[in-house]
Amino acid sequence: MASGADIPAASLQKLLAGEAVDLIVEYDAAAVEAEAAVRRLRTPRRIDDAATLAFRAESYQALRRQVDAAVDPAKVVQIKDYKYLPMALRRFRSAAAAQAYAALPGVKAMFENEQLHLVLAQSLPLLGQPTVAGAGETGSGATVAVIDNGINYTRPEFGSCTAPGVPASCQVVASVELGTGSSDNNHGTNVSAIVLGVAPGARIAMLNAFSGTSAYFSDVIDGINWAIANQAAYNIVAINMSLGDGKKYTASCSNGNAFSTPVTNARNVGITVVAASGNEGFTDGIAKPACTPGVVSVGAVYDANVGGLNWGLCTDSTTMADNVACFSNSASFLTLLAPGALIVAGGFTMGGTSQASPHVAGAVAVLRATFPDETLNQTLMRFTSKGKPVTDPRNGIVFPRLNLLDSARPANDAFSSPFLLSGSSGRATGVSLLATKENGEPDHADNVGGHSVWWRWTAPAAGQVSLDTHNSGFDTLLAVYVGNSVGALQKVAANDNDNGAADGTSSTLFQVTAGTEYRMALDGANDAAGSPVINWSLNTAAKANLALGITGSSSGPGASIHTITVSNAGPQAATGVSVTISLPSGASYLSGSAGCLLEGTVVICTVGTLASGANAVLSVNLSWSTGGTTASISASVTSELPDPMATDNTQVSEIALSSVDGDVPTLPEWGMIVLLILLGSLSLLGPVRGARR
Repeated sequence: MASGADIPAASLQKLLAGEAVDLIVEYDAAAVEAEAAVRRLRTPRRIDDAATLAFRAESYQALRRQVDAAVDPAKVVQIKDYKYLPMALRRFRSAAAAQAYAALPGVKAMFENEQLHLVLAQSLPLLGQPTVAGAGETGSGATVAVIDNGINYTRPEFGSCTAPGVPASCQVVASVELGTGSSDNNHGTNVSAIVLGVAPGARIAMLNAFSGTSAYFSDVIDGINWAIANQAAYNIVAINMSLGDGKKYTASCSNGNAFSTPVTNARNVGITVVAASGNEGFTDGIAKPACTPGVVSVGAVYDANVGGLNWGLCTDSTTMADNVACFSNSASFLTLLAPGALIVAGGFTMGGTSQASPHVAGAVAVLRATFPDETLNQTLMRFTSKGKPVTDPRNGIVFPRLNLLDSARPANDAFSSPFLLSGSSGRATGVSLLATKENGEPDHADNVGGHSVWWRWTAPAAGQVSLDTHNSGFDTLLAVYVGNSVGALQKVAANDNDNGAADGTSSTLFQVTAGTEYRMALDGANDAAGSPVINWSLNTAAKANLALGITGSSSGPGASIHTITVSNAGPQAATGVSVTISLPSGASYLSGSAGCLLEGTVVICTVGTLASGANAVLSVNLSWSTGGTTASISASVTSELPDPMATDNTQVSEIALSSVDGDVPTLPEWGMIVLLILLGSLSLLGPVRGARR
């Protein structure tokens, strides 16, 4: 038995500081393993049978008891034993106890009880994937066909499948043997788990094209053929090929390439083909099938500082996120880069362009599920235009590194890249998940929002536009502007909620001028987002029949109150409705309804939109500098719509202003009466005592 084990330095420091520390202990089980190997030879499949497993469990327990019997249980606490592993978790209360335990015969090694994080904990944040998944963009319903060396679909990463598609939570929908098979499926398992790490809602179709440690071209092509045949059944959106021939192709290899037609036909049915560039360290060429025209070829970068690494053919003395790995093939026609070292997935830690490629295949699944109406080239353009620029120092070429977060943002996220609407009417859809507001962007419909997307539309003729977001499925904000930049927008119309609609959708009416471009912003109230729908319709013959009535009465000496009723007999809703009240000489504006303001000698009351068949009632209070006379004021109503019957749009109100009621002496008469009384009082009193003569 081996004797003595090293205590991890960090743990020893804690122990010396008086802290209790949990350590994973591995016991020397060499004799047990030797006996188990003999037992395996006796089984038909050369695996541990139930009897061998029982032998292991009993032997491991005996090893633990033998070591633990030599220590004080108050100083070394038994936390957990692993039945089928020669390991245990022990809590040490002092450095002396840990050192004594490490020196015991039978203790092989001691390890820190470190924390593990989610699968791909480093590479996924580098891509912005957690934010994308948090917005619900997970590739749900999409399938990636992985041409590799098989998959262990019983692992929890795939839904703990008992068979492809079983149970319902299983994310491996197919596992097909195309070659003669392989005894090692670690690579395919790792690659498939990377796909689902990026697209946790997607599914995997494993196409095992390997015969032993290699795959024939014919079997790989058979895999592409299978994906094409089953594309509709499984909604296969991508094929991942983390394999290559090891040769250098310094240009796109279209001539004499057996993969050219299969790749083209796959693309023709909506499948993006992704392949690893190869791990030969070429700086001016990539391998096949990555060099095939139409293939998205992927090179590898590090996802974090993992220290210096020797890959055999080359060494990276230092590493950090977005450093191009020395083994990664590179060339001017390489499509993009993605994390490829070191990637933990499916129970394995691996590095290579094999690990970079499935990051892109998973990203394809996310974008195809989120933007199903986009073409394959549009999806690819998202990756190449939104990727983070990374320079390969070996050849000075700048490549886009996969940035899923920016790639998944709506294409019309920015004011400068709105979707185009055309025609007098139509319906457009989109996605506002992950959309952002720009610096200086206004709060649409006076709500802060947070996920705005933009459209632009040029009016083909003058008229009235009806614009709404009905059937959007979330609480929307709608605003219409004119202007060439975010900082120079002039609001034309806006709406937060369509007459209190339960679904929170918005609608608005506004007048347009032929040839003018209008910008429509659609946001979500209070940071809401979803799949917006925008509907528009231009009515070039829109008309309204407005009418105005005005009545008035004296409200006191020198004051009057006037009621103005505005109605719309249709046939369309009138927008921009306003009432103008002309004040004659001697009249002053005291107060009025909301929206009424004095402008010089007129009062203007803004009504806004008046639906067909609706009316609005306004009131205005005036004061007069003259009394006892008849006062007259006029009011008129206008809107943005033509009114074919404008004769009833102006009315005049005449009222008699009241004077002070009753036979009451005027102020001069009262003055005379008071004066006479005072004089009479003085004469009756006579001389005042003490007055000087």
